[in-house]
Amino acid sequence: MERLDKAFSSCKLYSRSEITKIIKQKRITVNGVIINDPSFKIDVNTDKILLDGKEVEFNKFVYIMLNKPQGVVSSTDDGRDKTVIDILPDSFKRDGLFPVGRLDKDTVGLVILTDDGISSHKRLSPKTHAEKVYYFETAEEVSSEVALEIESGVLLKDGYKTLPCKINLLSKTSGEITLVEGKYHEIKRIFGAKSNKITYLKRISFGGIILDETLPEGSCRYLTKEEQKLFTK
Repeated sequence: MERLDKAFSSCKLYSRSEITKIIKQKRITVNGVIINDPSFKIDVNTDKILLDGKEVEFNKFVYIMLNKPQGVVSSTDDGRDKTVIDILPDSFKRDGLFPVGRLDKDTVGLVILTDDGISSHKRLSPKTHAEKVYYFETAEEVSSEVALEIESGVLLKDGYKTLPCKINLLSKTSGEITLVEGKYHEIKRIFGAKSNKITYLKRISFGGIILDETLPEGSCRYLTKEEQKLFTK
């Protein structure tokens, strides 16, 4: 059980002062009874709580899917370029939001933003081996032999050997690559080690969450309940 005003503010629906005003205006009912006391105790798991006649869902954290466009950096703040936070509509912005991992400035596609630090840490942990799938295009042709070499792990110029991955060639110069690690500029460096160059890169999946292709670049939506379960498991 917790206070009504605290329940609303803790899940970032409203500030403490905003919800106090709403309660005093008698706009909230709990199990059919109008409540005008901010300290009234509720159980968000069992009580039916309505605001202006609509049931309230109490989510402690926010989970957002963004289709990142080129030229935007995966950061909360940048003195030069627009960030993934900057391009969110005001209605999606919350204190404490951050991108889960990073996409290069010129890479497009799936970015998840949240204020759930614990789940984010688990998704990014090397122990989790969360799969990340990218669509790529290259300047030169990629042979099936080179694809097999990449799948086995590539020795980069700095001496690091990448973990095994999967490649599905879609044409002579395009395909999908599935990684379980996220080293800096890894895909570009992998193909660079094979004397090739990435000309286009788009993340289409992260940890089983697939980019919603109905989202135009620069647009976002909240994760569905099923997607949230994938992210927080």
